[in-house]
Amino acid sequence: MASPRPKYLCPDGILHFPSGREECHLLSKKGADAYQNRKREMWERQGQMCCYHGYLDSCPGRLFWKDAVFAHEVPRGHGGGSRDDRIEVDGKRVNGAAHAACNSLAGSRRIGFNDAYNTTIRQ
Repeated sequence: MASPRPKYLCPDGILHFPSGREECHLLSKKGADAYQNRKREMWERQGQMCCYHGYLDSCPGRLFWKDAVFAHEVPRGHGGGSRDDRIEVDGKRVNGAAHAACNSLAGSRRIGFNDAYNTTIRQ
């Protein structure tokens, strides 16, 4: 039996919520493709470096595409109980691409890996 269609699902495969939050619907082809495209855009904007480089001592830095995972900057334990897959909000970077091990090590700690970019470059 197929699961019910999400309430805010648009034809682009992304759930758009009234709050502005977006969530790629990973069970649809368009949503999964959008998720991968967003991850690639973050990976490229970071210069193919892990977003945790410089924040976690064990991070090797260089991030190969095959190793990249979507890292949500606001973890569930810090008010991010609902996933937000946007990569920019009001012109500021959010989220990043990371090594799976780094993302796991960060756990539910909030690490502002985009803070330096948002405060120094965007002013």
